Amino acid sequence: MFSEYFFRKVDNSPLVIFRIIFGLLIVAECWGAIFTGWVQSNFVEPHLSFSFIGFEWTNVFLGHNMIYLYVLMGILGWFIAFGFLYRFSTIFFAIFWSLTYFMQKTSYNNHYYLFMLISWMMTIIPAHQFFSIDCIIFPKIKRLTCRNWIPTIFIIQLLIVYTFAAIVKIYPDWFNGTFLHITFSYYANILSTKYHLTGLSNVISSMKFAQVFAVLGFLFDLLIIPAMLVKKTRPTAFKCALFFHIFNSITLRIGIFPFFALAMMIFFYDPVKVQEIVFPKKSFMMDRSSEDNLLTTNRVMFSYLLCFYVLWQIYLPVRNYFIPGDVLWTEEGHRLSWRMMLRNKSGEVIVYVSKPDPKHKGKFLKREKVFLDNYINHKQISKMSFSPDMMWQFARFVKLDYEKKGVKDVKVFVDAKVSVNGSPYYQFTNPNYNLAYTTWSYFGHQDWILPQPKELYLSYFQ
Repeated sequence: MFSEYFFRKVDNSPLVIFRIIFGLLIVAECWGAIFTGWVQSNFVEPHLSFSFIGFEWTNVFLGHNMIYLYVLMGILGWFIAFGFLYRFSTIFFAIFWSLTYFMQKTSYNNHYYLFMLISWMMTIIPAHQFFSIDCIIFPKIKRLTCRNWIPTIFIIQLLIVYTFAAIVKIYPDWFNGTFLHITFSYYANILSTKYHLTGLSNVISSMKFAQVFAVLGFLFDLLIIPAMLVKKTRPTAFKCALFFHIFNSITLRIGIFPFFALAMMIFFYDPVKVQEIVFPKKSFMMDRSSEDNLLTTNRVMFSYLLCFYVLWQIYLPVRNYFIPGDVLWTEEGHRLSWRMMLRNKSGEVIVYVSKPDPKHKGKFLKREKVFLDNYINHKQISKMSFSPDMMWQFARFVKLDYEKKGVKDVKVFVDAKVSVNGSPYYQFTNPNYNLAYTTWSYFGHQDWILPQPKELYLSYFQ
C-alpha cells in the first residue's frame, strides 16, 4: 500500500504549471532584488556580512559581482520556466540561491528558506518532461505522468510551514493584539499622513482590529491545509488563501512569498482536472507497468530519505523547546522554524574592547568603546542589537580586526538591552562576559544571555 500510494503514476500537469510559475518567481525575486536596491544594500555596500555561523568565508563574494550573480539567477529562472537545460538550471540555481541565503541574515525572511528547500527539491523532480524546450530537443524524455510522492512532498512541506506558523502564535502578545497593533499602526500612519485616509487609518490602528486579525491569522494557518485537503471545503479555502496572501503582500511587503505559497496549492487539486483545463489537447494515459507496485530496494531507500527529510523539518521548528529560555527572548532556535511575522524586537547595543597591557603581563587596559559604524551599516547594527548569534560573530570580527592591526588576545564585551513588542528595555547580555574566545553552541544555550525578566510575559505557561 505504501508503494502503491507514493510511487503510482499521476498526471504531471500540476507539476509542469508549478515549474513555470516557480521559474517566473525566481526572475521576479532575483531581478526585483537588483532594481529595488536590495542586493546593493545587502551584498555590495557592506564591508562584511553576517552569514550563518560556519559560512563566514562567504564574505569574499561581497561586492558588485553579487549583482551579476543575481542577474544570472534570473536567467536561470527563465530557463527553468521554459524547461530549457532543466537539470543544469535547477542545480546551479539551488547552489547559487543557497550561497546567497547563507551569506547574510540581516534581511532574513522565511520565504528565502522555503525557496531554498523547494529549489533543491526541484533538482530531483522531473518537472521538465512535458511542455518544455528540453522535450523538443530530447523527445525521448517526454512523459505524461510523474510519481505521486512529488505532489505529496509539496503538500507535506506546506503542512509543516502553516502548522508551525500557527503553533508559534500561541503566546500572549499575539492574541491580545500587541504585536499586530504595532505593525498596523505603522501602516495606519502612512494612510493618514500620505493619503489622508483618516477614517480607514483609525480602524486599522485600533487594538480591536489587531485582535480580530490575530485570531483570523491563527485560524488560517491552523486550518488552511486541512481545508485544502477536503474536496468540499477546497474552493472556500483557496478563496481565503487568496485574500489572506494578497492582503499580506500589500500590507506586510513580504515579496514573492504570498504568490509562491499560492502556486504550491495547485498540488491539492485533481491532476486530471488540471490537465483538462490547462492542457486539453494532452493525451492522458497512465501507462501503468508491472513494476509500479514493486517495493524495490531503491524505492525503500528513497522512502527512508523522504521520511528523514520530513522528520528533520519537524525537528527544526521544535528544537527551541530543548533549549533553556523562551525563544522570543533568547532568539535561540528562531531561524528555520517558520516563526513568521511574530514579534517586534529592538535593541541597544554597545561593544567594548579591552587590550592587553603591554607593561603588565596578564593584565588588560581599560575598556574602550568600539565604533560600530566602522564595521557595519545601520541596518546591520539594528539587527545585531537583539540577535545573539550576530553579537557573537561581531565579537569575532573585532578580535580578528585587532589581530590584523598587531594587537592580539583582546577581550570583547557586548552590552545589549532588548525590548520585545514595545516593552521596556531589559538587560539582554552579560556585559562582563568575554565573547572573543567563546564558542557558539549550535543547539544549546549561550551562557552569556541573561534570563528573561520576570515581568516580561512571553508565554501562557510562565
